Amino acid sequence: MPRIQMSQIMKNPILKGSCRDRHGFTIVELMAVIGIIVVLMGIAIPTLKVIRDEARSTSCRTSLREIGLGISAYRTNMGDRIPSCEPLPAAVSDGVTIGGLPEVLDGYIDTDCTCWVCSSDVDPESLSAGTSYLYVPGLLRYAPQIQVSVGQALIPLIQSGNFSAERLEMFRRNLEANELTAIFDHERGRSLPILTDSQDRHPNNSSVARNGLFMDGSVASLSQELGDIDGLPEGLDGESEELPNQTPKGDRIR
Repeated sequence: MPRIQMSQIMKNPILKGSCRDRHGFTIVELMAVIGIIVVLMGIAIPTLKVIRDEARSTSCRTSLREIGLGISAYRTNMGDRIPSCEPLPAAVSDGVTIGGLPEVLDGYIDTDCTCWVCSSDVDPESLSAGTSYLYVPGLLRYAPQIQVSVGQALIPLIQSGNFSAERLEMFRRNLEANELTAIFDHERGRSLPILTDSQDRHPNNSSVARNGLFMDGSVASLSQELGDIDGLPEGLDGESEELPNQTPKGDRIR
């Protein structure tokens, strides 16, 4: 193979140019590349956050559906009534809670099931309660129209003197549950959620940053704040009556 002498390279403009073209990036070119990378990262990072938030919101809705199945199983065994309990469990010590929906549904859903905690929940206070979700009927059970109706139904049972305090408490819970079931089944089942995030956790939602479980088993992001929903309807007349001389179908003392 013939060898190329340096004198030939210097005299040959083609070879001379090819040698001159072999050089690294200039500072200007390097800065341009870095600028492009920064711009791409600026686009990608918010997009990744949106994708991550949407994945967590989807996981939340899956958890709500799972709890909804537990509520449906409860209703099957409890005369089609929804639970009457506190809106949130009360934390009495580290890792120990009392009341609330997790306690009532124990036996249908384990209290330590991951479905009770939203994947977007990082608040220590709600995590200490054992659930990220607010049981809306637990708030509405204290509405004046419900308490008045339940109180009137209990008066003859109390006056009869035939029932223990434990038995009267069971009847009170059942009467409250009947009133609440009437509200959610007949009036607000598709606009008022039965279970919802206890705090705003899903910024990707179009309206309210909370997901909700509805009485028909559907799950969706809330379209309006709970406080903006129209006033509560009265409990349906005649649907809160129970025979005082027997345990209503499906009742259990928990």
